Amino acid sequence: MSGTSMKVLITGANGMLGTNLMKLISYEAIGFTSKELDVSDSKKCIELLESKNPNIIIHTAAYTNVEDCEGNPKKAYKINTIGTQNLVNYCINKDILFIYISSTGIYGTKKENIHYNEFDEVNPTTIHHKSKYEAEKIIQSHLCKYLILRTGWLFGGDIQHNKNFVYKRYLEAKNNREIYSDNSQIGNPTSIKDLVKQIEILIKYNQYGIFNCVNEAKNISRYDYVRKIVELFECNCEVKVADDTMFKRAAPVSKNESAENFKLNLLKINKMINWEISLKEYIEKLKMEINEK
Repeated sequence: MSGTSMKVLITGANGMLGTNLMKLISYEAIGFTSKELDVSDSKKCIELLESKNPNIIIHTAAYTNVEDCEGNPKKAYKINTIGTQNLVNYCINKDILFIYISSTGIYGTKKENIHYNEFDEVNPTTIHHKSKYEAEKIIQSHLCKYLILRTGWLFGGDIQHNKNFVYKRYLEAKNNREIYSDNSQIGNPTSIKDLVKQIEILIKYNQYGIFNCVNEAKNISRYDYVRKIVELFECNCEVKVADDTMFKRAAPVSKNESAENFKLNLLKINKMINWEISLKEYIEKLKMEINEK
C-alpha cells in the first residue's frame, strides 16, 4: 500500500499524536477530534466513516487517564474497547488498513528489568491497559489488514497540549530549585515524530500484525527521563528521587513498561532511534518556540 493518493482518517486528531500525524504524514489526511467523532456512538461513527471513505484509519483516540480509568471502568471500556469495535465493524470486508495505537503497558508484570517483545505473553494490570488489550483482541478477531502498534511514553507535542510531559517538566524545573521524580518504573520515552516515520515505513512495506514501536532505551526510569529533560533545558534545578509516598497511584501499573522493537529489527525496517537523540532534537525545537513567545 503506497502512494500519496491514499486517504487517511485519523481519530483523536487534536491529541499529541493525532496533531502530529495530521502535520507530518505524507498522505491526504482527514482528522476528527473526539468531539467531532464520538467513536462510542456506533450509528454516527458508521455514518461519518461512510461519508469519508478512507483507505486507512489510524485510531489514536482513547480514554488515556490511567488513574481515572480505575474509578470509571465503564467509561474506559466504552471508549477504548467499544469505540474500537465500532470502527472495526465498519472495516470488516472492506479494503481498509486499520492502525491501532496501543501501549507497552499492556504487557504487565511478567518481566523485571528486561525488555518485552511482541511474542511475550500479555497480562495487563490496570483497567486502562485491559480495555486497550480487549480492543486489540477485537481487531485481531475480525480484521486481516491491521497494525497494532504498542508504543511507549510519547513526547513531541506542541506546548499548548495539556499532556505535554516534557514541557510541563521544563516549567516545573524553571520555577523550582529542586523537583522529584519516580525511580520505580522503567519504559521507553518515544518521539512522536519517529513514530510517524515508522508508521509510514510499515504502510509502505505492506506490513500487518503487532509491532512494538518505541525509541531505544535501556532500563530508563521516569527519574532518568526527567533528569535528562532538565539537563537538556539547562535548568538550574536538581532532580531528586521521590520516596514511595510522593506519587501514590490508584492504578496498579507495571513497574516495567520497557520494550524492544523485536519484529521491526527482524524485518530490518526499524527506524526508531535512541531516545536521547530524539529528545535532544525535540527540546531544541521547544526552546525556539519558548523564545518566540
